[in-house]
Amino acid sequence: MQFAISFALLCCAIAATLAYPMPDDMTMKATPPPKYPLNLEGGGGGQRGDGFGFAVQGHEKVWTSDNGRHEIGLNGGYAQRLGGPYGNSEPNWKVGTTYTYRFPNF
Repeated sequence: MQFAISFALLCCAIAATLAYPMPDDMTMKATPPPKYPLNLEGGGGGQRGDGFGFAVQGHEKVWTSDNGRHEIGLNGGYAQRLGGPYGNSEPNWKVGTTYTYRFPNF
């Protein structure tokens, strides 16, 4: 009798599991590529007695068209030489924009 009750409960559990509706699409969605916030580059160096020069520049895409062919970006930069025989140089600031057009593949 105890075996029959255990078997009946096991059958009910299996039936309940099979009766549960499963989602239609079990595949994972594609992961979008990572978006890096800002493209920065920098460097510096110098020789003994010549001072130390350094520069930093960056680029950021601010707009892309729906079809991906048109793109507008902003550029900026800063450079300066510190020390050396002539002292510190004036800071050099750069600001600009870029426009990119990608021709279609024929």
